[in-house]
Amino acid sequence: MSPVPPGAAGPFVVLGGGPCGLAAAWHLARRGARPVVLEREERMGGLCATHERGGWRFDLGGHRFVSGDAELSRWVEGLLGDELLEQERHSVVLHEGRRFRYPLEAADLVHNLGLRENLAAIAGFARARVERRLAPRPEVSFEDWVTTRFGRPLYDRFFGPYTEKLWGIPASQISSDWAAERISLLDLKDVALRLAGLRRTPTRTYARRYLYPRQGMGQLYELVAADIVRRGGAVRTGVRVVGVDVQARRATGVRIESAHGPETVPVGELLSTVPLPELVRMLRPELPDELDAAARALRFRALTFVNLMLEREDFSTNTWMYVASGALSTSRIQEPKRRSPSMAPPGRTSLMLEVPCDVDDATWGAAVGELRERGVRELRALGFQVDDVLDAFCVRVPHGYPVYHLGYDRDRRALLEEVERFANVRTAGRQGLFRYVFMDAAMRMGIQAAEQMLAGRRDGYAIDAIGRSSRVLETTALTA
Repeated sequence: MSPVPPGAAGPFVVLGGGPCGLAAAWHLARRGARPVVLEREERMGGLCATHERGGWRFDLGGHRFVSGDAELSRWVEGLLGDELLEQERHSVVLHEGRRFRYPLEAADLVHNLGLRENLAAIAGFARARVERRLAPRPEVSFEDWVTTRFGRPLYDRFFGPYTEKLWGIPASQISSDWAAERISLLDLKDVALRLAGLRRTPTRTYARRYLYPRQGMGQLYELVAADIVRRGGAVRTGVRVVGVDVQARRATGVRIESAHGPETVPVGELLSTVPLPELVRMLRPELPDELDAAARALRFRALTFVNLMLEREDFSTNTWMYVASGALSTSRIQEPKRRSPSMAPPGRTSLMLEVPCDVDDATWGAAVGELRERGVRELRALGFQVDDVLDAFCVRVPHGYPVYHLGYDRDRRALLEEVERFANVRTAGRQGLFRYVFMDAAMRMGIQAAEQMLAGRRDGYAIDAIGRSSRVLETTALTA
């Protein structure tokens, strides 16, 4: 591997020890640089960290590794070796006592809805098609996008309630970008053509097979961090970034607080993966009104993970189950053991209930006992028999999902343009770019950012372009 290019700036500082930040630091270290990673939490991985309690392990969400990047895949496989498992995903959507395959499949959708709901769906779709022809209107919101393609009945019973639960705001206030990125079927006509065998091209979906570390996704990032240190870099945990010193539109230092007190870390080149609004406020504490409004508008949906340890060997055959009902607070049920048998002690299993919330709301502030009882009630309401919970604990994540509100991209781009004004600062990753990107895309962003840091140049558009392909990844790689 070639050394650091002559004249490359340093010190190289990375804010955040998640997939993007650690991939960047690793790439810098293997090129002969000595990066410094500053991570607020005590464990590595960011949103991909793994929490362990008494032999039970829980990730922060449903993470899997996949990449169409052969070099990235070889690196991960080399790090983990025999600790990297190949698994197959099984997922369903729970809706009114029925189970729909996930991702949605045409035949399964029609079969499960039944005659009455199918007729209502067809009538609603026909009406939407007529309205679209007679009075076409722009598809601005998630609600617009779905009702145009699937009709009002399916939206009201299927898409709308779950979406509003997940984001905490009406679907009429969520950008249509979210639907375009996440719904694999094209429309109800697409469903009919697939049923008739007249369309066989694959939907934009996720392949069933994926790679997963034996002891949870956090195992990967702990190994990456150790490799960075072995190569001469530094990884500091339990560090809170409180500000960035700036001179002549260049970051010169990062102010931090830790158990050792306040300190300033000198900066030559800086990569941030912290939430984009926070970075902009650190670079420019006194924002003009327009930028201040954009920073306030970009918000993240928080998550509370209710982790239940069960006195049984298995709970279900599904890796995860989406809970469509808006009346239940749980959005997704995951059984970690379905990814790796090492996620629970022998003869035991566990459940992770994912509950969307906002920081400082009732869920965020609820005690573990209250959330445990609520979770068990909701599992029973879904038809599961749960009377063997041995213990429980909760993990709370303030910056889980970027909320794609109407106009979010305008606000996002305004803040990105502000970051571009600082000659040696880059931002990347899910939180840093305010984009819902998967883990492999975040890692590739980090590597791209590292190359720019080594060259002393910036190209935020190149970083932001990563992970935007709409092709079906399963044709070329393992994915989730």
